[in-house]
Amino acid sequence: MRLLLTLAIAAAVLWTAYWALAARGLERGLAGWIETRRAEGWAADYATIEVTGYPLRFDTALSGLMLADPDTGLAWTAPTFRIEAESHRPQRVTAIWPASQQIATPDQKIALGAGRMEGRLGFRPGVALELAEGAFTLERVSLASTADWNAALARADLAVQAVEGRPATYAVDFNAEEMRPPAPLVALLDRAGLLPEVFQHMRVDAVLAFDAPWDRTAIEDRRPQITAVDIGKLDARWGDLALEAAGELDVNADGRPAGTLTVRATNWREMVEIARASGRLPEGLADRVEQGLGLLAGLSGRPETLDVALRFAAGQTWLGPVPLGPAPDFTIR
Repeated sequence: MRLLLTLAIAAAVLWTAYWALAARGLERGLAGWIETRRAEGWAADYATIEVTGYPLRFDTALSGLMLADPDTGLAWTAPTFRIEAESHRPQRVTAIWPASQQIATPDQKIALGAGRMEGRLGFRPGVALELAEGAFTLERVSLASTADWNAALARADLAVQAVEGRPATYAVDFNAEEMRPPAPLVALLDRAGLLPEVFQHMRVDAVLAFDAPWDRTAIEDRRPQITAVDIGKLDARWGDLALEAAGELDVNADGRPAGTLTVRATNWREMVEIARASGRLPEGLADRVEQGLGLLAGLSGRPETLDVALRFAAGQTWLGPVPLGPAPDFTIR
């Protein structure tokens, strides 16, 4: 009995020493990381760093946090930010953002509110903190800009999983519900007033390859850039408009894709009208596109549903031989 008691006391002492050293290491590591950012020219500051949760958890709370990247001009401030982990699994953490934050760009400041904003992250062993998996949840998000626009989101979920055997490649599952885009953006896209204020949903199931893994250097040095996209399914609905897509794209160093997407569009005539009214499609070209698409849709026997292949090449988006405009830019800044 005395031996068991001695072993228990020794184990408690060792665990306490481990927890205290690890907690102190967390505090020093975070403070050192912020000091390093300052030395690199960032504006970086915090009020306090505190680690609690003994003996089973490391619950780290930062207050008065401010980070600004001089290369992008992007700044983030938050009254609090929490990182939680179980003591025996410190490589799996939960990050919890506060209910109110602020994002600033060279052009505007954006007040960000959220009923819930958190991410559960799993890292590979090692100091690089390479992402192995992640799950992020957003609920009741609001954005209010000094540039006189507002936006909102009811809920979004993002799941990320590193693909084994394929370096810097991640399977991504994204789902967003009831998005309210900024009114100026809707007005720009929809001068004809055909779209409702709320974007019902968007779902994306894809595999993304990058030129570098997502790890601590993604914040410290440069963002990994997309090199390939394999869209298993994209499903979006905005009012009566519905869009589905799938396909594989290669992305060059300028962020421009090359490849083909198979697209199914429901109520596609309204999409053409929106593009015409916004000026994205010149009047004469819009008429030709609508005539050609009407012929294709009529061949399927479902005139309001269109199945086509969109091709991306030479920095342009093509529908057969017809250029529709510049290809999207996949650059991550």
